Amino acid sequence: MVAKGWDAMLKMQNADGDFVREASLHQRLYAQAQATIAICEIYGMTKEPKFKAAAQKAIDFAHKAQAPEGGWRYEPMIDADVSVTGWFVMALQSAMMAGLETQSPTLDKISGFLDRCGVENGARYAYQPGRSETVVMTAEGLLCRQYLGWKHDDERMRRGVDYLLMNPVNYGDENVYYWYYATQVLHHM
Repeated sequence: MVAKGWDAMLKMQNADGDFVREASLHQRLYAQAQATIAICEIYGMTKEPKFKAAAQKAIDFAHKAQAPEGGWRYEPMIDADVSVTGWFVMALQSAMMAGLETQSPTLDKISGFLDRCGVENGARYAYQPGRSETVVMTAEGLLCRQYLGWKHDDERMRRGVDYLLMNPVNYGDENVYYWYYATQVLHHM
């Protein structure tokens, strides 16, 4: 059953590494990033060459799709937000853990983008530069920072985690997005 899903993913991918050519505007790069995570994780678990090639193509697509702002949004190379960018950061992390090639300029651009979305010197994050911080984007931004190398004792990380701890998961408010990111940040701490 799982092998059928893997094979279906391979058939969906085009020569450029793109999995999702037909999706609503807001879903395309979210889905692409999540498919990239999946294929990188499959390769990392199996080390099968057919998955390595597909995973590397997906990562190469991610590099090409990065917007000049340093992140990703709804369409390749157009605009950026912390929400979509976080999924690509996780894809790049999965690729690195699997031993795939990632480009350091891509990672540097992400850090610069997050710097512009940061509030309170990077302890909190907004959806896009110039907007107000939210607890959801803070959780996602902090997870990105953890994957990009911020250490546990980084003062910005500690203040951001304190902010998350002041906003515990509320099961009456089904914000699964927040639950997902906040849980990972706190787990890594």
